[in-house]
Amino acid sequence: MSEGFAIIPSGISDEVICQIRDTIFQSNAAGERCLLDHPIVRETALLLKNQLINSGFLSPASVAIQAITFDKTPTKNWKVAWHQDLMFPFARPVSTAGFDLPCEKQDVNYARPPRQVLEHLLAVRLHLDDCTETNGPLKVSPNSHRSGVIETSKIADFIKTHGEFTCLVEQGNLLLMHPLMLHTSSQATQPDHRRVLHLVYCSNPTTDEPWHRSI
Repeated sequence: MSEGFAIIPSGISDEVICQIRDTIFQSNAAGERCLLDHPIVRETALLLKNQLINSGFLSPASVAIQAITFDKTPTKNWKVAWHQDLMFPFARPVSTAGFDLPCEKQDVNYARPPRQVLEHLLAVRLHLDDCTETNGPLKVSPNSHRSGVIETSKIADFIKTHGEFTCLVEQGNLLLMHPLMLHTSSQATQPDHRRVLHLVYCSNPTTDEPWHRSI
Protein backbone atom coordinates (compact mmCIF):
# COMPACT_ATOMS: atom_id res chain seq x y z
CA MET A 1 0.00 0.00 0.00
CA SER A 2 3.02 2.32 -0.31
CA GLU A 3 1.38 4.05 -3.31
CA GLY A 4 -2.09 4.02 -1.76
CA PHE A 5 -3.56 0.91 -3.37
CA ALA A 6 -3.04 -2.84 -3.65
CA ILE A 7 -4.61 -5.84 -5.39
CA ILE A 8 -4.73 -9.02 -3.30
CA PRO A 9 -6.72 -12.30 -3.11
CA SER A 10 -9.92 -12.14 -1.05
CA GLY A 11 -10.15 -15.68 0.24
CA ILE A 12 -13.90 -15.55 -0.52
CA SER A 13 -15.17 -18.81 -2.02
CA ASP A 14 -16.73 -18.99 -5.48
CA GLU A 15 -19.94 -20.17 -3.79
CA VAL A 16 -20.18 -17.00 -1.68
CA ILE A 17 -19.30 -14.79 -4.66
CA CYS A 18 -22.18 -16.34 -6.61
CA GLN A 19 -24.47 -15.87 -3.61
CA ILE A 20 -23.56 -12.18 -3.38
CA ARG A 21 -24.17 -11.68 -7.09
CA ASP A 22 -27.52 -13.48 -6.94
CA THR A 23 -28.90 -11.75 -3.82
CA ILE A 24 -27.84 -8.09 -3.76
CA PHE A 25 -27.63 -7.07 -7.41
CA GLN A 26 -30.73 -5.89 -9.21
CA SER A 27 -31.10 -6.43 -12.93
CA ASN A 28 -29.87 -3.43 -14.97
CA ALA A 29 -29.18 -1.35 -11.85
CA ALA A 30 -25.94 0.64 -11.65
CA GLY A 31 -25.66 0.11 -7.88
CA GLU A 32 -27.13 0.52 -4.42
CA ARG A 33 -26.03 2.24 -1.19
CA CYS A 34 -26.13 1.39 2.51
CA LEU A 35 -26.08 -2.40 2.36
CA LEU A 36 -24.38 -3.28 5.66
CA ASP A 37 -27.71 -4.49 7.08
CA HIS A 38 -27.97 -7.18 4.40
CA PRO A 39 -26.96 -10.54 5.97
CA ILE A 40 -24.59 -11.68 3.19
CA VAL A 41 -22.96 -8.24 3.01
CA ARG A 42 -22.52 -8.10 6.78
CA GLU A 43 -21.03 -11.60 6.83
CA THR A 44 -18.64 -10.73 4.00
CA ALA A 45 -17.64 -7.42 5.60
CA LEU A 46 -16.76 -9.17 8.87
CA LEU A 47 -14.88 -11.96 7.10
CA LEU A 48 -12.81 -9.49 5.08
CA LYS A 49 -12.22 -7.32 8.13
CA ASN A 50 -10.65 -10.22 10.01
CA GLN A 51 -8.54 -11.17 7.00
CA LEU A 52 -7.29 -7.60 6.52
CA ILE A 53 -6.52 -7.22 10.23
CA ASN A 54 -4.51 -10.46 10.16
CA SER A 55 -2.59 -9.34 7.08
CA GLY A 56 -1.83 -5.89 8.52
CA PHE A 57 -3.98 -3.75 6.24
CA LEU A 58 -6.40 -2.79 9.05
CA SER A 59 -5.95 -2.16 12.76
CA PRO A 60 -7.68 -4.48 15.26
CA ALA A 61 -10.15 -1.71 16.18
CA SER A 62 -11.36 -1.26 12.59
CA VAL A 63 -15.05 -1.27 11.71
CA ALA A 64 -16.95 -1.39 8.44
CA ILE A 65 -18.90 1.83 7.91
CA GLN A 66 -20.20 1.58 4.35
CA ALA A 67 -21.21 -0.97 1.71
CA ILE A 68 -22.14 -0.11 -1.88
CA THR A 69 -22.62 -2.14 -5.05
CA PHE A 70 -21.50 -1.12 -8.53
CA ASP A 71 -22.19 -2.74 -11.89
CA LYS A 72 -21.73 -1.82 -15.54
CA THR A 73 -24.08 -3.30 -18.10
CA PRO A 74 -25.08 -2.45 -21.69
CA THR A 75 -27.97 -0.36 -20.33
CA LYS A 76 -26.07 1.15 -17.35
CA ASN A 77 -22.68 1.85 -18.91
CA TRP A 78 -21.64 4.84 -16.81
CA LYS A 79 -18.41 6.77 -16.39
CA VAL A 80 -17.06 9.05 -13.69
CA ALA A 81 -14.50 11.85 -13.84
CA TRP A 82 -11.39 11.93 -11.68
CA HIS A 83 -12.45 12.43 -8.06
CA GLN A 84 -11.87 11.48 -4.42
CA ASP A 85 -14.42 9.73 -2.23
CA LEU A 86 -15.20 12.34 0.41
CA MET A 87 -18.85 11.89 1.43
CA PHE A 88 -19.82 9.19 3.93
CA PRO A 89 -23.02 8.18 5.76
CA PHE A 90 -23.74 9.26 9.34
CA ALA A 91 -26.42 8.31 11.85
CA ARG A 92 -27.73 11.89 12.18
CA PRO A 93 -27.22 15.34 10.67
CA VAL A 94 -23.66 16.37 11.53
CA SER A 95 -23.03 19.35 13.80
CA THR A 96 -19.32 19.02 14.69
CA ALA A 97 -16.87 21.53 13.23
CA GLY A 98 -14.89 20.02 10.35
CA PHE A 99 -17.72 17.78 9.17
CA ASP A 100 -18.80 19.65 6.07
CA LEU A 101 -21.29 19.63 3.17
CA PRO A 102 -24.16 17.87 5.00
CA CYS A 103 -26.86 16.42 2.78
CA GLU A 104 -29.32 13.54 2.52
CA LYS A 105 -29.32 10.68 0.03
CA GLN A 106 -32.22 8.24 0.15
CA ASP A 107 -33.08 9.41 3.70
CA VAL A 108 -29.53 8.82 4.98
CA ASN A 109 -27.38 11.69 6.29
CA TYR A 110 -24.05 12.26 4.52
CA ALA A 111 -21.16 14.64 5.13
CA ARG A 112 -17.48 15.13 4.36
CA PRO A 113 -15.40 14.23 7.43
CA PRO A 114 -12.21 16.18 8.26
CA ARG A 115 -8.91 15.03 6.79
CA GLN A 116 -7.80 13.28 9.99
CA VAL A 117 -10.86 11.02 9.70
CA LEU A 118 -10.56 10.49 5.95
CA GLU A 119 -6.97 9.34 6.40
CA HIS A 120 -8.17 6.49 8.63
CA LEU A 121 -10.47 5.07 5.95
CA LEU A 122 -9.75 2.17 3.60
CA ALA A 123 -11.93 1.22 0.63
CA VAL A 124 -12.06 -2.49 -0.15
CA ARG A 125 -13.54 -3.50 -3.49
CA LEU A 126 -14.47 -7.18 -3.83
CA HIS A 127 -14.64 -7.98 -7.54
CA LEU A 128 -17.43 -10.40 -8.41
CA ASP A 129 -16.51 -10.52 -12.12
CA ASP A 130 -13.23 -10.19 -13.97
CA CYS A 131 -12.43 -6.51 -14.49
CA THR A 132 -10.60 -6.11 -17.81
CA GLU A 133 -9.55 -3.29 -20.11
CA THR A 134 -12.89 -3.53 -21.92
CA ASN A 135 -15.43 -3.23 -19.08
CA GLY A 136 -14.56 0.13 -17.58
CA PRO A 137 -11.84 -0.65 -15.00
CA LEU A 138 -10.94 1.74 -12.23
CA LYS A 139 -7.91 3.97 -12.78
CA VAL A 140 -6.02 5.52 -9.88
CA SER A 141 -3.35 8.18 -9.50
CA PRO A 142 -0.68 6.63 -7.25
CA ASN A 143 0.21 8.56 -4.09
CA SER A 144 -2.51 11.16 -4.62
CA HIS A 145 -4.01 10.21 -1.24
CA ARG A 146 -1.05 11.91 0.44
CA SER A 147 -2.22 15.38 -0.65
CA GLY A 148 -5.44 15.62 1.34
CA VAL A 149 -8.55 17.04 -0.33
CA ILE A 150 -7.51 18.24 -3.78
CA GLU A 151 -9.37 21.18 -5.33
CA THR A 152 -11.35 20.22 -8.42
CA SER A 153 -9.56 22.88 -10.49
CA LYS A 154 -6.19 21.28 -9.70
CA ILE A 155 -7.03 17.66 -10.42
CA ALA A 156 -6.11 17.68 -14.14
CA ASP A 157 -2.65 19.11 -13.47
CA PHE A 158 -2.17 16.66 -10.60
CA ILE A 159 -2.88 13.70 -12.91
CA LYS A 160 -0.46 15.02 -15.52
CA THR A 161 2.26 15.25 -12.89
CA HIS A 162 1.67 12.02 -11.00
CA GLY A 163 0.31 9.74 -13.73
CA GLU A 164 -2.30 6.99 -13.58
CA PHE A 165 -2.57 3.23 -13.19
CA THR A 166 -5.29 0.93 -14.56
CA CYS A 167 -6.52 -1.61 -12.01
CA LEU A 168 -7.28 -4.91 -13.74
CA VAL A 169 -8.70 -7.27 -11.15
CA GLU A 170 -9.71 -10.91 -11.46
CA GLN A 171 -12.96 -12.25 -10.03
CA GLY A 172 -12.59 -12.96 -6.33
CA ASN A 173 -9.72 -10.53 -5.76
CA LEU A 174 -9.70 -7.31 -3.75
CA LEU A 175 -8.68 -3.82 -4.77
CA LEU A 176 -7.66 -1.87 -1.68
CA MET A 177 -7.36 1.91 -1.89
CA HIS A 178 -7.47 5.02 0.24
CA PRO A 179 -10.68 6.98 -0.47
CA LEU A 180 -8.56 10.15 -0.76
CA MET A 181 -6.83 8.64 -3.80
CA LEU A 182 -7.87 10.22 -7.09
CA HIS A 183 -9.68 7.67 -9.23
CA THR A 184 -11.86 7.45 -12.31
CA SER A 185 -13.48 4.95 -14.63
CA SER A 186 -14.56 5.18 -18.26
CA GLN A 187 -17.48 3.59 -20.02
CA ALA A 188 -16.98 -0.05 -20.97
CA THR A 189 -16.01 -0.58 -24.60
CA GLN A 190 -17.49 -4.09 -24.46
CA PRO A 191 -20.11 -3.71 -21.74
CA ASP A 192 -20.83 -6.75 -19.64
CA HIS A 193 -21.22 -7.21 -15.91
CA ARG A 194 -18.54 -5.55 -13.78
CA ARG A 195 -20.03 -6.24 -10.38
CA VAL A 196 -18.21 -4.90 -7.33
CA LEU A 197 -19.03 -4.92 -3.63
CA HIS A 198 -17.40 -1.74 -2.31
CA LEU A 199 -16.77 -1.70 1.44
CA VAL A 200 -15.23 1.08 3.51
CA TYR A 201 -13.49 0.46 6.84
CA CYS A 202 -12.44 2.97 9.48
CA SER A 203 -9.36 2.10 11.54
CA ASN A 204 -10.24 4.69 14.20
CA PRO A 205 -13.95 4.26 14.94
CA THR A 206 -14.11 6.89 17.72
CA THR A 207 -15.10 9.84 15.53
CA ASP A 208 -16.94 12.93 16.77
CA GLU A 209 -19.99 11.95 14.73
CA PRO A 210 -21.56 8.45 14.74
CA TRP A 211 -21.46 6.49 11.51
CA HIS A 212 -24.71 5.38 9.93
CA ARG A 213 -23.57 1.79 10.49
CA SER A 214 -20.51 0.43 12.30
CA ILE A 215 -19.73 -3.31 12.40
